[in-house]
Amino acid sequence: MRTPAPSTTTVTTPAHPGRLLAAAAVLVLSVGSLTACGPTDGAPGTADGTPTAATGPPAPQPSAAPRTPSPSRTTGPSPEATPSADPGTAPSTRAGRNPDDPDDRLHQWMASGAVPMNSVYHWPVLETSARVADGEKFRFEEVCRAQRPARLDSLARGAWMEKARPGTNDGDQNWLAQETIAAFRTGEDQQASDVFAGLVEELRACASARTSVRFTTQDARHAVATIVLDKDAPRPTTLHEYLAVGQNNVLELSMWATPYHQDGGNQTDVVWSDPSDTAVLDAMTTPVCPKGKQC
Repeated sequence: MRTPAPSTTTVTTPAHPGRLLAAAAVLVLSVGSLTACGPTDGAPGTADGTPTAATGPPAPQPSAAPRTPSPSRTTGPSPEATPSADPGTAPSTRAGRNPDDPDDRLHQWMASGAVPMNSVYHWPVLETSARVADGEKFRFEEVCRAQRPARLDSLARGAWMEKARPGTNDGDQNWLAQETIAAFRTGEDQQASDVFAGLVEELRACASARTSVRFTTQDARHAVATIVLDKDAPRPTTLHEYLAVGQNNVLELSMWATPYHQDGGNQTDVVWSDPSDTAVLDAMTTPVCPKGKQC
């Protein structure tokens, strides 16, 4: 049985006003401190992590970027290189490609000794002058100012493209050479064939009142033509155009020269060596075709 505590008499004295204010301040600070202590496993703001106007939304957490595997040297671009549906917005450089990485560059160049006029110019190895040219047009398209159909443009932008121009330009009278390679992904042989067919149609359409186009070879996988630009001008430019498709690669070799002397003729100053179409086309396709397989 509990014993009641002895009673005491409390004498109340008037509190000093300053002490009351100090006590009230301490009480407010204590309540604020308790309120600030929220759950440690939630986002700032309310207990369920919902952001408040004062705290704002939780900071986004960085995600690890997926690693894009490099394509093989002969297969063309990786799946990330798929062009935009709108050719006007397609990037000029394919996604996932590092131009400084040798494994992301093309190496299917023809032997420099097989380039026409080598006996005169002694062309250096083409790979030494190769540059990334993704999204650019082929050489004959540039000189003909060809207007690509939208579908052809979209298909062509799906390839990795590089251009190699060996030698130097020592004057209009000299022949210049350029090889262009457009490499599609492995298994995209049909896309390459469709681009080749579209280019042949563009090459045919280059003919006009001022420009002549004469084909010497044309089949499902090869085309050779001679283009004379401004054929009635004092200094017409002659361009020998070689086109081929080998598996998933579209290949172009262009050789052109402009006479230096304005004699009214259409002959170049350095006589064209006139190699056989077959020899040049074979030299172009050999690096991209498996040994023993015709393509």
